[in-house]
Amino acid sequence: MNPRILIVDDDPDALELIGMILRLNGFDPIPVQSGFEALAFLAHDVPDLIILDVMMPQMDGNQVCQRIREDSRIANVPVVMLTARSATAHQVEGLLAGADDYLVKPSSREELITSIRTALARAASAPAKKGTQVISVLGARGGVGATTLAVNLAALYATENRTVLIDFEPGGTAALHLGLSPSRGLSDLLACPADDLDLASIEAVLTCHPSGLSLLASANAAMDVVRAGVILNHLRAAYDVCVCDLGAGLNPLIQALAPRSNTLVLALDADRVTLAQAEKVITGSSEAESPWPAVRLVRVNRLGAPDDASQTAIRSILGQSPTIIGPAPEAMYQSLERGQPLVMSQSDHPVAAQIRALADSLMSAA
Repeated sequence: MNPRILIVDDDPDALELIGMILRLNGFDPIPVQSGFEALAFLAHDVPDLIILDVMMPQMDGNQVCQRIREDSRIANVPVVMLTARSATAHQVEGLLAGADDYLVKPSSREELITSIRTALARAASAPAKKGTQVISVLGARGGVGATTLAVNLAALYATENRTVLIDFEPGGTAALHLGLSPSRGLSDLLACPADDLDLASIEAVLTCHPSGLSLLASANAAMDVVRAGVILNHLRAAYDVCVCDLGAGLNPLIQALAPRSNTLVLALDADRVTLAQAEKVITGSSEAESPWPAVRLVRVNRLGAPDDASQTAIRSILGQSPTIIGPAPEAMYQSLERGQPLVMSQSDHPVAAQIRALADSLMSAA
């Protein structure tokens, strides 16, 4: 995935020129023309780096940078300031506002690209921050075990990490899998303007599970893309691991959240209908405007269907072999009846070991 760079400049010609330079050097530019537009974008998305012009009307670059550094969700995003003011005092002002570098216009292409790459490398080598691992689980269609996977993965991660499970599927059943009856959840956040959402308001509607896992229970209505992005940004800044149950298919919410994940699991089965739907999802991921992470195929073999034939069918249509979880029809049924993830209720079961291996591999790849 190419690094995404937010360019903030009130001069359309400067936006076009910088955008062209970035594209030629393997970056994805996101142009906006004011500090207010930049903050509106940052309320629901987090780029890899920000290029910020200082001399802008209404809200200058120093003020924007200060706002960025005060927001825990985006405080660690590198900022390169670009301005016509060359006086040392102005440069100091920008660095005190929180800029990582300060370039004077007109900067050469080489200076700009070197500054960007240096800032990105510095950010990459910094100690790992909380909330950086977003593992999303998507079903090729309903009923193929996506929620089973999401719940078990989240329960495992919660043993060693501060973990939240977000059930983005309208009418989702993650709470039932966990034996919970939440009185609050995403439904409560639908009534709150997206700009007013903060970490405190989101954490107030979480439900705690005995495993240490926090659940953000599903809403009956679909969540809009902007609001969902704001919620995910706040939670990934506060938690070590966010596991997202995205539901099934390829709707606008899935298309918006999948690129913001570190790892994406596609749950499927080997029947003709499911494979056709899985093929649509994979095709959609490759054609998406914002690149998706690599899609990991996982088949939850709950009924004990023959593995060899299933593997062959999946590999021939989708071009890769899935990880197999199961078979364990009785154990999975008991897990649902008890309202406990299999990895907790029967931690020594062979399928629990399979899920642990999957969880470890996903975290390693994230």
